[in-house]
Amino acid sequence: MSAVAIDDEVVAWSEHDSIAGKPLVILLHGYGQDELALAAISAELMHDAAVAALRGPRESRAPLAGGFGWYDVDERIRPIDGQEIETTLAVLEWLDAVIAQRGEPSRIAVVGFSQGAALALHLLRYAPERWDAVVTLAGYWLPGELTGEARLGELRPAVFWGRTADDPAIAPEDVATTAEALRGTVDLEERVYPGAEHAIVPEELNDVLEFLRRRLGIAG
Repeated sequence: MSAVAIDDEVVAWSEHDSIAGKPLVILLHGYGQDELALAAISAELMHDAAVAALRGPRESRAPLAGGFGWYDVDERIRPIDGQEIETTLAVLEWLDAVIAQRGEPSRIAVVGFSQGAALALHLLRYAPERWDAVVTLAGYWLPGELTGEARLGELRPAVFWGRTADDPAIAPEDVATTAEALRGTVDLEERVYPGAEHAIVPEELNDVLEFLRRRLGIAG
């Protein structure tokens, strides 16, 4: 069992009945945010899929105190003390419990922004067979190796990687590392948008929704 747990009492669900046979979309917010941060994605998909927006299991620290996060970081935004793998396991344990209680989804996607996007990639690297689609927005490939990475080239899971061209929050070397890891390894749809915002820009949101609908087989 993981050292932390996802609190199912604060998961923002689009519905509360069985999810058997329905696509499931899991949303992971950025550091200092909460489960409502990606509400725009949930609102667009909730009529065609079960959407679950999770809350990070740790309180965020200054300068973004007052919200939640998936792991604590050092000055280079690197995870501290292996917390990223603890949270990866916590999300997978939560997902297993949901399936046991509410039924097997037809397909499963995970969508993350910023730190949540880094965690989405970590989930992909740990258990690539679990995901029909992964969306990483303003995210980055965390250091270290996971056992599931060896299967990425064979399984070629569908990944959408979106970011603005001059995002000030993600170091160029992290962009380069992410590009090297993803290109030629997964079924990648990469989009770079004009601007210097650490945010999901409107065109990016539209592209994400189109990607998810296509990969999950849901109506537009």
